[in-house]
Amino acid sequence: MKIKTKFFGEIDISEEQIILFPFGIYGFEEYNKFVLLHDEENDGENIFRWLQCVDEAGLCFTVMEPKFADKNYSPKLPENILSKLGINKEEDIICLVITVIYDEIEKSTVNLLSPVIINSKNKIAAQIILETSEPENNGYKTKHRLFDNTQKGELAVC
Repeated sequence: MKIKTKFFGEIDISEEQIILFPFGIYGFEEYNKFVLLHDEENDGENIFRWLQCVDEAGLCFTVMEPKFADKNYSPKLPENILSKLGINKEEDIICLVITVIYDEIEKSTVNLLSPVIINSKNKIAAQIILETSEPENNGYKTKHRLFDNTQKGELAVC
């Protein structure tokens, strides 16, 4: 099927690529079909990916693996959410964080408090808000600086 995208024009996708968000993404609950895209020219070197809405070309989130923002990121995910997503094994989890890239690149942030969790097997996903009462989740913020302020232009994990 063909879809229109925000950054890649019109592209072909297969049904198997569609990620279903039964509860939507916070603030965009009415949209529940997305596809995960990356820049094919930089395949293998992609830090950033795009979570593109299938039904609305203008709705696209820049995402990344949280390890690029915090190498020690290891949140405690709620069991009830994992169950709703049909996740039985840790290796079936794809964890991404929504990224906001600003014109002044050093101000760019990631949302470590509300990761996107995808079941890699059945392609069912949810954005969750971590329980800050859990010790593992204490300190995660919605606006975690992506770049280390001590070394301008370096990712936080570099």
